[in-house]
Amino acid sequence: MRNVSDVYNYSGYLQQTDKPEPNMKSKLITLLLISCFLYPLISFAQEKDSHSKDAETVNGLLAFQVGIPSKGMQAAIRNNMGNIGFGGALAILTNPLTWGRNKRNSPLRIGGEIGYTYYGRFLSNVNINGYGGDYKTSYGILQANALIRLLPSTPAPVRPFIEALAGGNFYLSNTKENLNAIESALGIPAFDIDSYGSAGFNKGVAVGCSFGKKKHRDDGMLTVRVSYNWGSDIKYVVRNSLIYNGSTLQYSIGRAPVNYVMVQAGVGL
Repeated sequence: MRNVSDVYNYSGYLQQTDKPEPNMKSKLITLLLISCFLYPLISFAQEKDSHSKDAETVNGLLAFQVGIPSKGMQAAIRNNMGNIGFGGALAILTNPLTWGRNKRNSPLRIGGEIGYTYYGRFLSNVNINGYGGDYKTSYGILQANALIRLLPSTPAPVRPFIEALAGGNFYLSNTKENLNAIESALGIPAFDIDSYGSAGFNKGVAVGCSFGKKKHRDDGMLTVRVSYNWGSDIKYVVRNSLIYNGSTLQYSIGRAPVNYVMVQAGVGL
């Protein structure tokens, strides 16, 4: 009775695939494309001497993040936290002009990021042969992206940057028994019912800024980053759809576009 059926219900998903508002995305992309052309010119003009023994080799970001889904994506979220999610991320980037023997400062960084945003959980009460039981489904989205960043070549008290990113979004959910307080206190383990995941392509643009004066090359700075992400649809476990069909537990699978704003704040190098 703890096995979830491999046959999922796909009815009624077309009404959950609202597309994001195009105006917001178009304006943001246009602004960032203009910045992409101007930024390297400004940076190179400020940095006449690009050769340095102290050339910056690595940049990073360890951040707390808040995911804000678009209207269309909210069908896959539907939580009690205003349909937003919380999590963390780690980004590592490197200056490609420091890979060789003669290290040079550069406005270009390449690297990647990985993060996870928890979007909540829901409880399903299922009656199995006259016995009711609660089951808890937790879900979130893992993002993994390659990054290209442009920023002033050398550290400064205020250091803005822009990025282009591409990678994937991975919806992950887990359904298990929901134990009461007494059962948990007695150390009774909750049985896993099923895990479900799906993946979709992701692309996006980001802007950010680091604040603080570095005394040493590896000193951390307060960094704020905002990205807009859009990509292919993901499949998700429909809220409160867990049922017992007479022989197994099964749930419905929905489909929704993945379009969201990610706001991050943390320590950057």
